[in-house]
Amino acid sequence: MLGALIASSKRSKLDLAPVIAIGCPGVIHEDGSIARGAQNLPGNWESSRFNLPHAIREGIPRIGEHETMVVMHNDAVVQGLSELPHFQDRKHWGVLTIGTGLGNASFTNRREKYEK
Repeated sequence: MLGALIASSKRSKLDLAPVIAIGCPGVIHEDGSIARGAQNLPGNWESSRFNLPHAIREGIPRIGEHETMVVMHNDAVVQGLSELPHFQDRKHWGVLTIGTGLGNASFTNRREKYEK
């Protein structure tokens, strides 16, 4: 699917950032492997022999002229970070995910001035 989307963007003359970002349930190690919490996914995602970012990078080594960067983080953290532009006037906010399991993340802006 990713290969088809990349090919489609090339035909449409769209430049893509060479980054594939993945939100996944569980505790994610720095290397993208899953420490625990992926029991609701099919197969053994927590196996030391399985690393999704590494597998995708092998399948899509380049996007355009650039080496592909694949990053994976906890889905609740990704959701909360995606809301960052909308919460600049808040000191604290949080996210609760239900669906891929139960997850949460809390965030704090480090600015000194807040409207609310």
